[in-house]
Amino acid sequence: MAASPADAPVVVIGDALVDAIDGAAHPGGAALNVAIGLTRLGVPARLIAMVGDDEPGRVLREHCERHGVELVATPAPLGTAVATAVRDGDTMRYEFNAAGVERFVDLEGLEPLLADAPLVVVSCLALEHERQVAPLLALDRSAERLLIDPNARPAYLRETGAVARFAQGLDALAARALLVKLSDEDAELLYGEDADETAARLVAAGARAVAVTRGPGGATILTADGAVDAAVPALAAPIVDTIGAGDSVLASLTASVVSGARGWAGPLERAMAVAAATTRSAGGLLQLPA
Repeated sequence: MAASPADAPVVVIGDALVDAIDGAAHPGGAALNVAIGLTRLGVPARLIAMVGDDEPGRVLREHCERHGVELVATPAPLGTAVATAVRDGDTMRYEFNAAGVERFVDLEGLEPLLADAPLVVVSCLALEHERQVAPLLALDRSAERLLIDPNARPAYLRETGAVARFAQGLDALAARALLVKLSDEDAELLYGEDADETAARLVAAGARAVAVTRGPGGATILTADGAVDAAVPALAAPIVDTIGAGDSVLASLTASVVSGARGWAGPLERAMAVAAATTRSAGGLLQLPA
């Protein structure tokens, strides 16, 4: 794995939104969770996300400031993304506002930030749009600086052809990525196949490593040299919720790259411990193992 300067901020690009639950506003979004998770792991982080000049935007700005994340807010013509929780029997489903559905992080003019970043981490970005993918394809391919979590959400990909276009965007970026983090749900939605099949195909196409996460079933990282596995450690405390568990895995693996860790076995084991600790606390804030 490539090491990065410890004092330079990692750039995280993707979604930042407010979860509206029972009338209360909770900061969220996969990319925001990753950026804050990095700072909690001692890694400086800069978040590039679509955030408006409105009340939800104020909530997100204050949350980033509280946790030491530098927020670069890109234009938000429809305001800040909001996901409203609606109770459906014993479960909860989310309805996104127009800003959430029409998400797009405008990277025009921010190319120098990407070029100077030791690592660029992408999570829940609108990869179905060529304009969204193009600035990331322009990154120096030899630098091994790109880490990707597609976080493909069905609610964002309802237009005809959107899933196929998203998969194409992911394929293009994965071919030059240091790490792709992939869930079973991502692989099924985007490719209609098992995540292990997707991982093997992405590695064959050029991805240096693909991490397949399986919730309580642990995770595997596949490279051209083979695979390493890690289980989720058993903890005495009960699981509170799984919000942010996958984001904590990506943050932890990114922090390991920054630290210059050799190989993936130790970093993956550490990431599983971080994810387990995160599920023992409410919300998406990364928690450190005891």
